[in-house]
Amino acid sequence: MKRRFSAPTSVNLELTDLCNVKCRHCYNYWRDDSMGGMSMTPARLDDILERLAQAGVFHVIFTGGEPFATFDLLEHGLLTAQRLGLSVSCNSNLMLATPDRVARLAAAGLDHILTSLPSPDPAMCDRIMNHVGAFEKVMTGIGHTVQGGIRVSVNMVITRANMTQVRQAGEMLAGLGAQRLFVTRSVPPTYSAAEQLDEYVLTPDEQRTVLDDALWVRDQFGLMVGSLVSFPLCFLGDLERYGDFVGRGCPSQAGHRASIGADGTAHVCVHEEESYGNLFEQPLTEIYGGRMSQWHDGSFRYAGCAGCRYSDICESGCSMAALGHYGSHSERDPLFVGPHAFSRHIRVDDDPELLAAMDAGLRFIAPRRLRFRAENGFHLLNVRWGNAFPVEDDVAAFLVKARDSGQSFDLKQFGVERKVLLARLFVKDAVEAPDYQGGISNKARLGVSLNIDALPELVPEGRDGDR
Repeated sequence: MKRRFSAPTSVNLELTDLCNVKCRHCYNYWRDDSMGGMSMTPARLDDILERLAQAGVFHVIFTGGEPFATFDLLEHGLLTAQRLGLSVSCNSNLMLATPDRVARLAAAGLDHILTSLPSPDPAMCDRIMNHVGAFEKVMTGIGHTVQGGIRVSVNMVITRANMTQVRQAGEMLAGLGAQRLFVTRSVPPTYSAAEQLDEYVLTPDEQRTVLDDALWVRDQFGLMVGSLVSFPLCFLGDLERYGDFVGRGCPSQAGHRASIGADGTAHVCVHEEESYGNLFEQPLTEIYGGRMSQWHDGSFRYAGCAGCRYSDICESGCSMAALGHYGSHSERDPLFVGPHAFSRHIRVDDDPELLAAMDAGLRFIAPRRLRFRAENGFHLLNVRWGNAFPVEDDVAAFLVKARDSGQSFDLKQFGVERKVLLARLFVKDAVEAPDYQGGISNKARLGVSLNIDALPELVPEGRDGDR
C-alpha cells in the first residue's frame, strides 16, 4: 500500500520570475507574459521559509527565473533556511556568477548548484538560450563555481537539436570539474503548439542512444549521470545496465516535491501551470492534502501499469509527458512498453562481500546528519539534502537512538530478520560502516539515488520478464 505523506520533503522555491535568458525548452509557462514582474521581498521569503520548516520540509531548492538576478535575496534565503534547519541547494544558469559571488554563497553554506548547458556547441547553445554569448558565460560561471568549492551538476535537456552531443558535452564538463551530467528527457512546454512536438520528442531508439552515450561519459570521465525527468522503467528494460536512470521515479507523484512561485502560489511539478493554493494564505499541509493530493494518491498512474513490481518506484513515468502527448495525466507515458519488458532487474543489496561482513559482525553507525519526520504509521528518514524515504517507526526509533548516542551497532542488534533492509540503508548512505573496506562503490552510488522502500524483493536469477 502506498504511503501518504503530510507534506512534501523538498520544495522548489522561486525567488523571482526575472531571468536573463529565454530558453526554447523552458517550463516556465508565464515567460512571455510577466517576465520579471514578480520577486519576493526578504520579509515574504522569511515567512515562506518559516512555513516550510513548520510543515517539516527537509530541503529547499532556490530557483527562479534566475536566482542570481536577486543575489542579495538568494544569500539571505540561504542563511535563513539553514537557521531554520532546512538544507539548501540552488538552480542557476551561472551566467551572473563571479568569484566574489561564489565565495559569498559558499560562506552562506551553499555546496551545490544545478545549472544548464543546452549544447556544447556555442552557436547552438546561444540559439537555444536566445542570448548571444550565453555559452561562454555559462562555461565561465561553471569554472568560477567549481573553483570556489561549490559542487556543480549540469542539466542538458535533450531535444532533436542536441541529441547527438552528449559525449562532447560530457568530455567538456569533465574538464571543467563538474560532478554530474543529467541528460534530461524533454517535456513539451504546456504553451507549445502541436507542430512543435517533433522538436522535443525523440523516438525510443533515439532516446536509448542518448542514455548509452551518457553511460559512455560515465565510464570514460567518471561523471555521475542521470535524468531529472523520470523514465518508465519498462522502457529501460535492462535495469542493471541503465541503473543510473532508475532513480526515485517522479518525485511529484511519489509525494516528495512541491513548487512555490515567487508570489506564493503552490504547484507540484515545475512543468505544470495548475495552482493549488497560495502559501501566504494557507498552510502547506492544507494545500498538500487538498487538490494537490491527486498527484500522489495514485490517481495519475496509468492503468496499464497495474501489477508491475516497479510501479511504486516508476509511478508510470512522467505524468506531464502523458498530459502533453495524450491530454491526460493518467494516460501512458509515450515511452511506455509494458510490465513484460524487463530483461534484468536492479539489485543494490546483494553484494556477497557486504553480506558476509554483516554476518561476521560488521559495525555500523547512524550519522549525525540524519533527520526524521513522524508521519501517520511510519517515519520519513532524510539522509541529506532532498534524499528522504519512509521507514517503519521502530526502525526510526532505533536509528535516532544510535545517532544521538553515537554508539555503533551490528546486524544482531538491528535485527537479523532485517538484513536486507540494513544492506539497503548502507548503500543508501543512511548508515555508515567506518571499518568496511569492501568494493561496492557502484552499488552505493546507485543506492543513494533509489527509493529503497519501494524496491521489490530480490527476483531470482532466470526469471527475466517477471512482473
